[in-house]
Amino acid sequence: MKKVLLSCVILILAFTAKAEFINIGVFYSYDIQSFHFQVRAGKYTLYSEQGKVKELDNSIPIRVDYEEGKVKIYEKGKFLGAFDKINFVGVGWYNHFMIQSISPKGLERRYDDNLKIFSQRKKMLLVNNIDLDNYVAGVVEAEVGRKPKKEYFKLQAIICRTYALSNIHKHLMEGINLCDEVHCQAYHGKSFFAPIVEAALQTRGAVIVDSDIQLITAAFHSNCGGQTVNSEDVWTKPLYYLRSVKDTFCLDKRNSVWEKRIDAHRWENYLQAKLPSKHVDSIEREFEQINRKVFFAAEDSGLSFEDLRHQFLLRSTYFGVEHRGNEVLLKGRGYGHGVGLCQEGAMEMAERGYNYAEILHYYYKGVHIIDLSALDFFKED
Repeated sequence: MKKVLLSCVILILAFTAKAEFINIGVFYSYDIQSFHFQVRAGKYTLYSEQGKVKELDNSIPIRVDYEEGKVKIYEKGKFLGAFDKINFVGVGWYNHFMIQSISPKGLERRYDDNLKIFSQRKKMLLVNNIDLDNYVAGVVEAEVGRKPKKEYFKLQAIICRTYALSNIHKHLMEGINLCDEVHCQAYHGKSFFAPIVEAALQTRGAVIVDSDIQLITAAFHSNCGGQTVNSEDVWTKPLYYLRSVKDTFCLDKRNSVWEKRIDAHRWENYLQAKLPSKHVDSIEREFEQINRKVFFAAEDSGLSFEDLRHQFLLRSTYFGVEHRGNEVLLKGRGYGHGVGLCQEGAMEMAERGYNYAEILHYYYKGVHIIDLSALDFFKED
């Protein structure tokens, strides 16, 4: 029954999902001790755990300091109170604000929607409570910039939305959903670039699911070097939709090739320490990876190319080896883990006129694009 309904949803898909708000920890790696909050559009009301504090407009910035375990609020030098938590809530139809840090100096970002601040473990936790699609637009710009075609922005928006929702509890113990660091998704605040904002809104509610109507692991990387990787070759768990595919679209792009020189003694010592003795004398000292391999030397060597990538801080696992005197020259292809969507390949596909659905299905096999409202329906069923 679910599969029949899913097919109908795919055929008549309309992105009309209701607004969903999520909580993103911002300036996550910084110890913000003091900043100015400035309304840039709309109107805001400031609340604390004690109730309403003040209505705000864009005329006067509010200073927020963290002192003695409390969040302290000032307006034009006037002390408004000390609280455990405060909440700047947008009350207009369109609201965004700016944060300018005082300590540390020099940080400035703009955000859509709301800001929550908590006193937490000797620092302030700043949380952007934001409409999901406003967040998606910000992530797309942070992840890929403004150069790609709009069709690619649509694709990246769907991927970022899917990733956010499938990792919605990643920082649950901290009282937020995600942070703004790259191990969640890069997020530097509001996007002001119209094609990106439009792409997020035009795909509003669209997410990617597998054949069991579960949100997929929407993995992506910069450049695969001509061939993507099976999921189990990197993360041990096989996923049917993350299969290795040949990709000529990413060749001759910025991140398609690389080289790195390593001291030969360091290289050899590492191999001898990690490889079983039966493989040490029989390994090829020089080779080229025509097709991607998982293990160095042999399938039973126990030493993977992924191990080498992390040990020597390599751009990818897709490389060959040449000996040059006292050095080993690694001649590599691609950038990143290689699983899922190749961003530079997908951008080239968009340049050539492929639509976002065609690009998506090229890299993720046997998946479906559905609306969040349909996903909610199936979860309730």
